[in-house]
Amino acid sequence: MPIYENEDLTQIRVAVSVGGKLRQKYFRPKTTEMLAKHRKEAAQLESEWKFEANIIASQKNRERKEKRRSSAYVTGVGGIKMKFLINTKHRAERGAKTKRKRKISYFTPAFVVSGSQNKKLFCKNFNIKTQGFDMAWFNAVAYLCKIKGISSIDKLLRKRPPVEQFHVIYNWQRKLGHDIRENRLPNELLLSDGSVVQH
Repeated sequence: MPIYENEDLTQIRVAVSVGGKLRQKYFRPKTTEMLAKHRKEAAQLESEWKFEANIIASQKNRERKEKRRSSAYVTGVGGIKMKFLINTKHRAERGAKTKRKRKISYFTPAFVVSGSQNKKLFCKNFNIKTQGFDMAWFNAVAYLCKIKGISSIDKLLRKRPPVEQFHVIYNWQRKLGHDIRENRLPNELLLSDGSVVQH
């Protein structure tokens, strides 16, 4: 309870956490009349601070949700993200007399299912390039449902993100410094010659 009174009723304390910071105020009634008055003032102050705390908490929750929704990797299903996986290998340079190796990075579009269940972490990737966008999505959702014990997957399947979202992911990861070629986009976004479909 945010309102505290000591045993001899000579002090009333109001304490409420507002936006992660403790606010408190003391009342020190010297008469019975002042005690009743201060109790009323303390209750009113507590109500005002709680109201302010709820507004701040609601605003923070809304900001967190907006941040999650604005992420390029979000699919609409918690636990499933879509991104380019990076697999780096080192290969010897052709014709080089030294044993120096060059670093080669391969980028693969995939759905990544990750999280925890029964205090155990899980993470599995579903390759969109080899499985196709729709089948990779189906397999990712089916795996998540199996891990989480969800009986019906139809509702989650309907939340399939548009394949065009990979254009956003492609541009975002390139801004982060990754040299991803356009032909590594999902096949659904490419023409037969490997060029990108123009919309």
